[in-house]
Formats: sequence, C-alpha cells, structure tokens
Amino acid sequence: MNTTGFPLDVAGRDLGDLLDRAKVPAGDGPPLLGSLVGGSAVAPQGEGTVRISPATGQPLFRAGDESTSVVEAAVARARSSFDTGRWGRASGRDRARVLARTAQLMEARADDLAELVVLETGKPIREARGEVAAAVNAFEYFSGLARDVNGRTVRDIDASVFAFTVREPAGVAGLIVPWNFPLGILGQKLPPALAAGCTVVVKPSPLTPLTALAVVSLLYEAGLEPDAVSVVLGEGPAGAALVAHREVDVVSFTGSTATGRHIAAHAGSQRLKRVALEAGGKTPVLVTANADLDEVVAGLTFAAFFNQGQVCVAGSRILADASVADELGERLAARAAGLLLGDPWSEATQMGPLISQQHFDGVSAAIETSRQEGVRVLAGGDPSAPEATGARPFLAPTVLATDDDGSTAAREELFGPVTVVQSFTSLDEAVTRANASAYGLAASVWSNDLREALDLTLRLRTGTVWINGSTDAFPELPLGGRRDSGYQAEFGREGMEFFTENKTVQVGRTRRKDWYTA
Repeated sequence: MNTTGFPLDVAGRDLGDLLDRAKVPAGDGPPLLGSLVGGSAVAPQGEGTVRISPATGQPLFRAGDESTSVVEAAVARARSSFDTGRWGRASGRDRARVLARTAQLMEARADDLAELVVLETGKPIREARGEVAAAVNAFEYFSGLARDVNGRTVRDIDASVFAFTVREPAGVAGLIVPWNFPLGILGQKLPPALAAGCTVVVKPSPLTPLTALAVVSLLYEAGLEPDAVSVVLGEGPAGAALVAHREVDVVSFTGSTATGRHIAAHAGSQRLKRVALEAGGKTPVLVTANADLDEVVAGLTFAAFFNQGQVCVAGSRILADASVADELGERLAARAAGLLLGDPWSEATQMGPLISQQHFDGVSAAIETSRQEGVRVLAGGDPSAPEATGARPFLAPTVLATDDDGSTAAREELFGPVTVVQSFTSLDEAVTRANASAYGLAASVWSNDLREALDLTLRLRTGTVWINGSTDAFPELPLGGRRDSGYQAEFGREGMEFFTENKTVQVGRTRRKDWYTA
C-alpha cells in the first residue's frame, strides 16, 4: 500500500472528518495538528514536531510544543463543565447514552479507526482491528456501569443513627496515554472517567495522537458537551503541568516506571491528589514439567511478539523446568525465525515495525549489552528490512537464553520483540526468582496439573496471573500492578471507582441528650 502525507484518503476511504476538528491552517509540509479544547483546535506555538509514520516511513503530521498554556485552557474548560456545565449535572442514564452512542459510532467507523492505528503505530492491520474492537468493548461496558455508581447503607451502627455512603465523581481527571496501544489504553481510562461523571483532559503520546483526536470527535458527535473532554497535544512540560495542576483532581498514567516515579513525586506539589500508575513490567512466565509444550510454544510466541513485544505484560522472561527448557528455547527460536515481517496493511503480516527509530535503537542497544553479558542468542537480535514496504524500522523477533538473573535481558523491560529463556530445578526456586523482580504487573503459569498451577498462582506477587494463557485483558476485570509496576487498577468496577470519591452521610434518627446538660 502506498500511503503518504496526512491520512485523508486511505484505502479509498476519506478519514479527514475524524480529524478535521484538530487541523490547523498551515503552509507547505505535513499538516499541522492542534489540541482540541472545547471542541475547537488550538494551534501549537511554533511549527510543531514532525512525526514519521512507522507504517510508511513518510512524514505524517506536525504537532506539539513546549508551551503549557493549552493545559491551562483545557483544565479551565473541564473545571467549568464539571462545576456548572451539563456534564457535571448529567444523570447516570445521560452518561450511559453518550458512551453507548460513542461505542456505536466507533464500531461504524472501525475500519477507519484501524487505519489510523496502523498509520501512527505501524502495527499490522489485524492487530489494529483487535485494538479497535477492544476499545469499543470498553465503551460498551462502562456505559452500563454509568447507571450503577453506588454507595452502601449501614443500618446497625447505633439506635440513633442511620448512615450511608455516596460515590461522587472526583472532578477533573487528567489521563496520560502511551503510544503502544493508543486506542486500547484510551479505552481503559476515558470511558470509566466519563461513566463516573468526571470531566477529562487527555494527553496522548506525541507519537500517537490521531486516535485520541478521532475518538473525542466521535464523543462530541454522540452528544458530549465539548468542554467535558479536551485533548492536549504537547511534549513533556505539558504532561508535567497537567499532573501538578491545582484544578486536576485525579491523574491516571500508563507508561514507563521512570516517568511513573516522576509523576508520583510531583502530583502533590500544588495540592494532594490521587494517582493511578500502570508502569513497567517484566512478566515472569513459569513453565512446569507438566505443561503441554505445543500449547506453550504457540502461546508464548504470541505473548512475546504480539505488538512487536511493545506490551507491558509481554511474556519477556520465561522460567522453564530444566527438563523442558532447552527444547522450549529451540522451538520458540524456530517459531520466531518463521514469523513474517512486512507491510502492516497486509493480512499475511505477523509483525510490523517498532514505533520509532529512537525506540529501535534502545532495544537494539539492550540486546547488544546482553550479548556482552554472555547471554546466548537463539534467534534474531538483528535489524530486518522486509521488501515491498516503506515501513521502518524492523527488528527480527529475538529469543535469548541465560542462567544469569542479573543480566539485562532477565532483569529489564526491553519493550521490544525479545524474550529470554531460563531454567529452574524446583518450583520453590522458580517462585523465589520470579518474585525477586522489581516489577509486579503480571505473570503466567503453564501446567496441566491444576493443583500445581493454582499453588504457583497464589504464591506469585503480581496483580494478574494467567493460567495456560497470557496478555488477555477484559473490561470486566481489574488490571493493576505492584511495586515498580505501579498501583491502583484500571478496568473493572475498580477502574471506574478510582474516578469517584466516597462521601459518608450520617442521619440522626432520635433527639440526643444534650451532652453539656447534667
């Protein structure tokens, strides 16, 4: 497919209306995108940074600047909408109808949204369609919860008191969305915030703002008050300003552990506020002697290389029983070597390019460091250049092997198509080594012995454990980490309740005796 410039006409479909609100008049070169504040574009200060599409290798748009003034404008609109606007007074039914209508509009434009995902991320079209479907599912789920924001009653505290709690929207929510699943992770944050009754300022990654702009435009079309959601296209200073702003009540962030620490440290600099952090991960995968190796190889090929390994819960560290570790490494290496890298729009393509040259360089450097540390390369480890596509940059899917838990490959989140196989000699050893990680986002256990699998699951100190599976997420189930993987949960009722505050109400049922009267 030959696609260049701005995605106005992709595969014969005009996508311009999804992005028209954010377009800013400019001269020659890639189109200039502005932030969406109150439903209208706000031009960046300066020319904006040129973004190269990994799917085409061509300039895609210009956007973003170092200014924080747009954050001030967006937060002011959100605060006004919450305090005095229609959204701040909307009923649960009203909120549900907007979210449900948005889900319908997204589903009707699913092909168009998938094309935008491919353009800004480079992931294969099959994966992009799955991401759109996941986001639609999230909007549908939270549209139902919007009508079910409940407190509880407490009857038997005292004969003179009846009490109940009320869950109220927290206020203005700042949402910081990463580039690896720009639409999928937006679906983890935006619909629950709106379902709870919050107003929102979204800051997408500067690399991948297109889908956020498109979805918010569809929200407006579905009837959302424009001031209730804004999209800020800015660099690091904009994110810092959003996190620290006095009028932002809660912050939800997904990204690296290093940035998560910075956010945690600065969120309370102007006033105390709650923060949800979904940070890095190094998912330990425990494969016991009782596992079905055919199932394991198929499952872990997906877990390691789906989305080019740019997944916080990727199966990037495999701890396998010594009786099967060598065979597992060899079979994974063979599967990795056979994966088809190529044109992201081809239905046959199984892996696309990494998000950017800068990210590619970082993953490649980590692989080289691992080689120097004595880690063995079973497959991949080098750049790849598939023919008949302008997509770039590609890294061959990589399988490593080492006995050194202190190595870069075993310890660090490389966030690329790289997994490492290690062996263990006892289940106690495997659990101890898995739990020694600084991360605690997720783990998976592969065994056909149910008692063994459940025992391992309960001993692993992570937020999620998959048994004979990996990477799946559903809006009905909370997703959150421990330690350096962050805290609080997204998805599930818990994910919506993060965007609420509890209020306790006590009602006197009888006249009390005057405390100061004898």
